[in-house]
Amino acid sequence: MNRACSKCNQINPPEAAFCLNCASPLAPVVGAPNQRWQQPVGAGFNAVSKSSGETGQKAVAALILAIVALLCCGPLTGIPAAIVGWLELDSINSGRSSADGKWMAMAGLWGGIAATILHAIAYVFLTFMSLLGGAY
Repeated sequence: MNRACSKCNQINPPEAAFCLNCASPLAPVVGAPNQRWQQPVGAGFNAVSKSSGETGQKAVAALILAIVALLCCGPLTGIPAAIVGWLELDSINSGRSSADGKWMAMAGLWGGIAATILHAIAYVFLTFMSLLGGAY
């Protein structure tokens, strides 16, 4: 059963905790079996519902991993940054996470990919140069 947002009247899937249009929290479904995403705020430790304005921890982690990958660690943190960014974007697009951290998740995804590619090119270049240096 699809649900309409109370703020913008966007139709959302039944498992969504946030509106796909405006990212406002959706009201919990009363009597819905096995709906952990629709628990009201403060319903326990596993409650996922967040007010708009809070960014997801995965989005922040993806951004930090991408920055570290670009600065020094390359694929060691670039690949996890891309994976975590991808997972958070999937959560945002399906309505399970707030859309406030979308730019961080995208920066983590693309920053991780870019860092991995740049470091791979640098490794190949340094290996090639060291092989040339040993020929003399």
